[in-house]
Amino acid sequence: MEDKKVKCAVDAILDKKGYDVKSLNVGPVTSITDYFVLATASNVSQLDAIVDSVEEAMKLGEYDLRTREGKSQGGWVLLDYGDMVVHIFSQEMREFYNLDQTWRDAESKNF
Repeated sequence: MEDKKVKCAVDAILDKKGYDVKSLNVGPVTSITDYFVLATASNVSQLDAIVDSVEEAMKLGEYDLRTREGKSQGGWVLLDYGDMVVHIFSQEMREFYNLDQTWRDAESKNF
C-alpha cells in the first residue's frame, strides 16, 4: 500500500510545493490507521491548493476519501483515506501539534 497510495499523496503535495513532507508508518504502534502523511504549507492559499491537489490525485488513483476535517483558515486539514491519513498544516499548527514527535516511534520517511 505505501508505495502507491503514499506516493500518490506525496507527489500531489510536492506538486504544490508543500514542504517538510514525511510519511510515518504508524500501523505497528496504533490501530487508528497504517500511515500518516504530514506536510506543511506556507500560507492559507497554499494549504487550500495542496488539499485540492491531494483530493484530485487520490480520486484519479481511485482512492476513496472517507472524511475531510478542518479548514485551511484553522491551519490544519485532515484527509482520511482509511489506511492512510494526510495532515496538511500551517507551520504554526505543525509545531503546536508536533505529530512528528508524538509518533516518534513510527518508522518515518522524508520526501
